[in-house]
Amino acid sequence: MFAEETNGLVKIEIGERRLSLNMDSDMIYYSLADRTYRRTRMNDIIELRYANGKREARVLEEHEKPGIVSAFYHDVELASLQYPELKKYVKDYNFLASRGNGLRRIYGGRIPIVPPDRYFSLYIKISEGCPWNRCSFCNLYKDRKYMPLKMDQIKKETEELKAFFRNSMMAMNGIFLGDANATSMNSHDLEEILMYLKEEFSMPFYAFSDAFTTPLKNTDFQKLHDLGMKRIYIGIESGNPDILRMLNKKMDLDVARDFIGKIRDAGINVGLIVMSGFGEEHVKSTTNFLDSIEYSRGDIVYISPVKEYGNFHEILLNNGIQEDKGIAIKEYEEIRGSLRSGLKIPVVVYSLDEAMY
Repeated sequence: MFAEETNGLVKIEIGERRLSLNMDSDMIYYSLADRTYRRTRMNDIIELRYANGKREARVLEEHEKPGIVSAFYHDVELASLQYPELKKYVKDYNFLASRGNGLRRIYGGRIPIVPPDRYFSLYIKISEGCPWNRCSFCNLYKDRKYMPLKMDQIKKETEELKAFFRNSMMAMNGIFLGDANATSMNSHDLEEILMYLKEEFSMPFYAFSDAFTTPLKNTDFQKLHDLGMKRIYIGIESGNPDILRMLNKKMDLDVARDFIGKIRDAGINVGLIVMSGFGEEHVKSTTNFLDSIEYSRGDIVYISPVKEYGNFHEILLNNGIQEDKGIAIKEYEEIRGSLRSGLKIPVVVYSLDEAMY
């Protein structure tokens, strides 16, 4: 048996079982012999396992969650027999449910999505919704009107989050600026917000952007870099104009390429997100687009298998495309394998089933 408390986290090993929680007693990971359970901050639990060499993710049903949580805290209590200081972390499912409800109250609802490497960031909403909100494949913000938040709202949210994570803030690895396109707001307002948050937290910033509305604004990315912007995540989706039209992304690929270059010239890393599951021409043109970008250490390429939402099913069928998880994963491998040799940055899967905060 092994246990340690460090940097806002508690890590425990009991035989093949691995547990991690933060110092506010929130369950994070629970790894058993053949599967791992990750709890989101909103108190969903995702089961991760490998079957036939493939990684699978499943969000547990409500009735399944209490049993996993009970086993988790039972192991924390077991570890406390050897490490008495761990006793204070022993909680139950009702505790975690109340923590999830507490965060939803602070944020005014659920957080729709985060990039895979931002699960351990502190999410701070500086805007509500998405300024475009018309992509055919996305319904994450359909019920939200886009609105930049006022500074007094952001300050109130910040103080509440600091109190909520009072013992585990050290476990955060950055600030993710929400919601869908934080870089699209007025530059002066954005810079004022970053200056305030930099004084409050002294952590790097991360945010989503798009490559068709934001390029129309005079965003000073060099100033954002100087204020601590570390990486901007951009949904490219496809290098094929026909697919982009189907997805209702009003994006010129040449403008997108120049926009990415502008961000990188300012010293900010990029996370480029493309989709898989749209066919051979999509694979070829998307690979060509990704190969046309100059990358540096800290950049990431994400490939997200297509997932149907609402009427997107009909849009796919009308374009001769049928959602097939196997084909989407195959195309992920094809895009990843076709990128130019010597590309020394991560090229990883972005599963919407796991992108919950």
